Amino acid sequence: MKRTLTLLTALLLAPLAALSAAESLPKRPLLLANYYCWYHDGQHPKRPFLHWTYPSSETNALAKKAQKPGEPPPNSVLRPLVGLYDSADPTVAEWHVQLAQAAGIDAFLVDWWDTHNALDQNVDRGIVAAAGKLGFKFALLDERAQFHHKFEAYQAMLAGALKRYKDHPAYLRIDGKPVVYLYQVAQNPGLTPQEFTALKKHVEVEAGPVYWIMDKIAHDAKAARDGDADREKRIPADWLAIPGVDAFGFYSTFSNYRADHYDELAGKYRYLTKLAHDAGKKMLLPVHPGHDNSHFRDDPYVMPRRDGQTLRDYLRAATDAGADFIMVTSWNEWPESTVVEPSSSWPDPYQYLKILAEWKGVVFTAPPLPHDSAAAHTLPAISGALLVEAGAFANRGGWVVDPQFMDIMGSPYLLAHGLGRPVADATTEVAVAEAGTYRVWVRTKDWVAQW
Repeated sequence: MKRTLTLLTALLLAPLAALSAAESLPKRPLLLANYYCWYHDGQHPKRPFLHWTYPSSETNALAKKAQKPGEPPPNSVLRPLVGLYDSADPTVAEWHVQLAQAAGIDAFLVDWWDTHNALDQNVDRGIVAAAGKLGFKFALLDERAQFHHKFEAYQAMLAGALKRYKDHPAYLRIDGKPVVYLYQVAQNPGLTPQEFTALKKHVEVEAGPVYWIMDKIAHDAKAARDGDADREKRIPADWLAIPGVDAFGFYSTFSNYRADHYDELAGKYRYLTKLAHDAGKKMLLPVHPGHDNSHFRDDPYVMPRRDGQTLRDYLRAATDAGADFIMVTSWNEWPESTVVEPSSSWPDPYQYLKILAEWKGVVFTAPPLPHDSAAAHTLPAISGALLVEAGAFANRGGWVVDPQFMDIMGSPYLLAHGLGRPVADATTEVAVAEAGTYRVWVRTKDWVAQW
């Protein structure tokens, strides 16, 4: 049988009212998010904890301090709300899609490494299956465009990948053509203009017309010397002249220049967008919630999140620049901690998805947590006992997951900040193995012990 548990509230501060869709908002650009399928949980038989730790994290003091029993030192300064999951877990992937839909994200750009580490199987079992089931769009963000050894082999790989996915009902199309994003490193790009032309010809013979988004940004030394900060990054003229590139973009600012405030972004974003538009191309601009790689780098770069203001500034700068597409970097690149995926490290795990939803003009409602993942934090009945973690309730109402006393409580917990006004109840459903009389025990912090 099922019973609904309700967490009663009294004398507590009411939460902020949910933002309703604003009719006055202009139509927003297509909102994309970079999605990574390179994770394995601790139960994987060959590569346990893949991409949840790095060799450099083993000797990193911050990572070792954050290490949890039974897990390696984490490469991320943040922790997923659902724990260290496996990208092939369909319940987690479906939850990710539901969250993205609730936040107004239009599609995932799925990081693509082909068969490396069998990551293509993670893609198929996880996000592709979830997108097809729930009517969500995805496209390939091809990292092999940068990281390949033999150009001919790379051409064949990409043609095969597009033939594999382009006719999937969930595959993203723009102007009727399947989309592919070609990732590049600005300082040492993996493709020349001539190679792109050959790649486009080969792939389109094999797979048909493609909507090509090219990652392309370069440093303008003269503008930098002249103190023209807005023009010190550009799209190279030889690339702007290439026919067949439908849109330009770039993965991140932090790989090219350091900025996290609107005034540092607005001029550069307007200039880059104008270059693309003047050449008859579309422009994709990245937005970031933050960045912190201090759990695996001795020389880390930290882009402060500023309680969400960094993401808001990026969204505003990209919108004001007239971007045709906006790309969230990232949904779940946990090592660099650029994530918007819910994290138990934040007082409100859904904070950044709510910011995206507010920008998009939609009301964010969190879907239930995936019951088969570590997020559920529920155990089967053992000797007549059933453990239900309030922090994993499907609907938290006006309560938030608070991690500030984890050293005392042993885990995050639900908290509603009290100033004399009630908040909405937190509720969930649990499966009870058999009917009977149950005593309810509640674990809580002794808030008045110090007095």
